[in-house]
Amino acid sequence: MSERLAQLVDGSLESPERGPQIAAYDPATEQLLGLAPEADAGVVAKAVAAARRAFDDGSWSMLPVQERASKLRLVADLLEENLETFAKAETADTGMTLKMTTQGHLPRAVAHLRFFAEEAVRMSGECIPMDGAYFHLVQREPLGVIAVLAPWNAPLAVATMNVAAALAVGNTVVLKSSERAPVTLSLLAKLFAAAEFPPGVINVIHGRGQPTGEALAFAGGVDGLCFVGGTETAKTISRWAPIHRRNIFELGGKSPTIVLADADLDAAVDGALLSAFSSNGEVCTAGSRILVHERLQNEFLSRFAERVRAIRVGDPRDPRTEMGPLIDAAHLQHVRTSVERAVGEGATLVCGGQRPTGLSHGHYMTPIVLTDVDTGMEIAQEEVFGPVAAIFPFRDDEEAVSLANDTNYGLSATIWSADSSRGLALARHLRCGVVGVNSPVIRDIRAPFGGRRESGIGRVGGKWSLEQYTEVKTICVRVSGLALPRLGTGSAS
Repeated sequence: MSERLAQLVDGSLESPERGPQIAAYDPATEQLLGLAPEADAGVVAKAVAAARRAFDDGSWSMLPVQERASKLRLVADLLEENLETFAKAETADTGMTLKMTTQGHLPRAVAHLRFFAEEAVRMSGECIPMDGAYFHLVQREPLGVIAVLAPWNAPLAVATMNVAAALAVGNTVVLKSSERAPVTLSLLAKLFAAAEFPPGVINVIHGRGQPTGEALAFAGGVDGLCFVGGTETAKTISRWAPIHRRNIFELGGKSPTIVLADADLDAAVDGALLSAFSSNGEVCTAGSRILVHERLQNEFLSRFAERVRAIRVGDPRDPRTEMGPLIDAAHLQHVRTSVERAVGEGATLVCGGQRPTGLSHGHYMTPIVLTDVDTGMEIAQEEVFGPVAAIFPFRDDEEAVSLANDTNYGLSATIWSADSSRGLALARHLRCGVVGVNSPVIRDIRAPFGGRRESGIGRVGGKWSLEQYTEVKTICVRVSGLALPRLGTGSAS
């Protein structure tokens, strides 16, 4: 009997055996990890109603912020105590290397819970005096019920970034896992249950885009929604979402790595490799377009391709592995088809795209390098979300900026130059939300993160997360003086 994964609805932790189930598989072994209950429209409605009641009755929203913070710290402590178990589960769930989940995703999830617990305690308002007669008190209040639709590539890190911020300021939450990676969010549901949050404050459900995601995205009782995933899905959500609801979208990218003529070539190769192929290339900030000054093009390509061929692809639990499997067979085929289409249109496959020797099971692919890619090709414009990098030459800074901005996305970029001032100057011309200069994009929990154009709406991180999950209210208080006119007294004064 496969393990039954848990859902948390209205304070009840359940692993129902009846109803539709979603099978979760280990992408490295293709073995069944467990069965998650798929929430239908009725379960979604129950979760939203529970969150609505828990918000409206004040059991969480009116709780002193120190008490809300204490609950979040407790979940952080429980997560840290079980870090190894969660890291192994996330590796099995997503195919990310155990080194990545142990040293990256899990510590970041713990940090998110603790950071927003403290940030909410520190949050304050403003007082605007008016002529000495009035005070305008400006304060932030929670939005209400928040829906968080988590992705499959970093479910714990992304979920905790948004859930912790939303809960810390007094919202209630319905969290949906991706059908491709429900395991660790099922474990997280158990931690919230163990921390004894009031019923309905945090609900965790599982399901595909239809019926679960659609029911949650279009639920009338939701005041704010955070969706992390594909741009086309976000467009659908935007088209039919209630007009009053606040939407936060963290979407795709087609991020450029720009290597200027004066760049330290060794450092640029190192950085481009990390940006393109860390996290199996399944990350929104992946530097999938590498723009290299024509003077350096041949030398860069030679060094880069040599290193790509040497990347260790294999069991994500092996500490020597640098790249694990892709999430599932369908996604592996999507990446293959994208590359085959590009080659058919005239691109050159320099290396990669094969199943590594000795790996008979699992959704593995060696990392891919392409050249001779025209900027109008689909692979130059659309996110592949896999270990694929295309190299483009440019003549000068102006052409580099033009190439970098030549997509509908605008999430991140990286610039390599011996002159950091030149890099900073170039960064000002890139239409994206985050830029790394002589470094891959490194996220800091205190800094804003998000994209422009089709890469998303809104920013998360630090105070920006708290702004996304709160509404501003102004309260006008009369202090003294400034007599008001008295209507209806018959007096002209």
